[in-house]
Amino acid sequence: MASSAFELLASAVPAIAPHVVRGLMSTCTTRVLGREVKEKVIDGTGGFVGVLWHKDFLFALDFFRRRKIVVMVSQSKDGELVARALHRLGYRTVRGSSSRGGPEALAELTDLVRSGWGSAIIADGPRGPARQAKIGCVLAGRNSGAPLLPWGCHAEPNITAKNWDRTMIPKPFSRITVSFGEPIYVPAGADRATCEAMRDLVDRRMAEEESKCRD
Repeated sequence: MASSAFELLASAVPAIAPHVVRGLMSTCTTRVLGREVKEKVIDGTGGFVGVLWHKDFLFALDFFRRRKIVVMVSQSKDGELVARALHRLGYRTVRGSSSRGGPEALAELTDLVRSGWGSAIIADGPRGPARQAKIGCVLAGRNSGAPLLPWGCHAEPNITAKNWDRTMIPKPFSRITVSFGEPIYVPAGADRATCEAMRDLVDRRMAEEESKCRD
């Protein structure tokens, strides 16, 4: 019975969710800060490692649709629903997270970034702590040679969920602000201590970009 219920969800949610997200976001207006960074990194021809918080997944899902971007998604059942929805929006996925299948997914993502793909890593997912990056995004930057791209976003007015990551959902006709920070380059031969320092830098830069969106 449980398996049948999941299969029903697995077919219905990915088909419906993209239309719901697109319908909601289409009523909103979006302001972009750091546009020159976006044009250089995202609209350019090289690979990059986009870093986002779990709470902002809906914004990223819509903002980056139909671009050449690969997303790391967990191997959980929830992750399966997310992956199927992402495919419908034109994204490619690799399956893994810090809790399962992470090294293999990270290697696959790194290879794609080296070949020119953009990528998105939910740095604090899938279980948090919220707004604390795990080391995976830094390793992706080190191993691929591509820049980490910190970004923040905020919607006003919004609904903030009472879950672990405080997921933010814009209300219809909200004003969304997205801010892109200067790219972060991880040295090719960075050791564990250097990578940990870069991880702390990612946290600070992400906080800075989010603060700009609230001004």
